[in-house]
Amino acid sequence: MFDHESGHGEFTIADVHSVASIEHRVPLFEALLENGVNWTRRPIMAFCWKKDAPIHPIEMHQYWNCFSPYVDVNVRNRLAKRRAELIDYRGNKHWGEYMFTIDWAWENKAGNTDVNFSEDPEHKCGHTFKMDDGNYFVYPNNRIVWSDDAYIHNRLNRNPGYKIDHTVYTVENKRTGETNNEYMTKFGKNVGESYDDTNYHR
Repeated sequence: MFDHESGHGEFTIADVHSVASIEHRVPLFEALLENGVNWTRRPIMAFCWKKDAPIHPIEMHQYWNCFSPYVDVNVRNRLAKRRAELIDYRGNKHWGEYMFTIDWAWENKAGNTDVNFSEDPEHKCGHTFKMDDGNYFVYPNNRIVWSDDAYIHNRLNRNPGYKIDHTVYTVENKRTGETNNEYMTKFGKNVGESYDDTNYHR
């Protein structure tokens, strides 16, 4: 709050309510402070939920920068409130509880050429966690091992050989047929049912 010149070790209550996604930067969050100030574009390392949370380098909190300026924020219902181990860039593991997901895409199809990496060659999203040590982390799928006592067993302790799937799955470039009005208006019939096969057009 003082451009890193003072205020170290001091805290203020913050209501974090928005996120900004700028390419080649970490996600930047907006917070309303209890003194009435709305502070914008703060990195996630600026926030903690325990006053004695250890101070980590920024690359510990966030594994990747933003992949595009277009972002969707939602809670994955299947992962809601789940705990997981996050594996940092040094290979150390940190436990935390899932909060929400930042999911990047490229939405400006007509205005600007897609020259980023949000969808190709691979897709990344940032799962945001409330960490046990009092900090918040944003990590991708391939650096997280989830926990679910009612479902998951034999949790991973190393990569079993999984590789990134670079295939683009599509069906509309696989067929060479054509469509016409008959294709759109002629429907099949149930067994034992008859119908007039005549097509009427104005």
